Amino acid sequence: MYLPDLFFIAFVACWILALRNVFFAKPRHPRTWRTTAVLLTIGLSLVIAAQLIGSSVDHEGILREPFFLVGSGSLLNLAGLSLTFVLLLLGLFSPKPATAE
Repeated sequence: MYLPDLFFIAFVACWILALRNVFFAKPRHPRTWRTTAVLLTIGLSLVIAAQLIGSSVDHEGILREPFFLVGSGSLLNLAGLSLTFVLLLLGLFSPKPATAE
């Protein structure tokens, strides 16, 4: 597989995980999961928009490409991916809250 495709699959998997924790589960850090879902949603939409717009070379040999969409979408995806991994590690290694019986 091509490496950017693997990154895209990882971003989509983290996006699905974040949306699942926001809408269907009762996570420990709901505000952070919401922030993660928003970052990944905006980042993925910017990367998809850049892919749909595409790039071209005009008659003078100048590359026309939406660089701002690629860069900002990648940074937002990286921030969301990092938050997802931090939240997963916090969930794995933090003790469970005591339940009243």
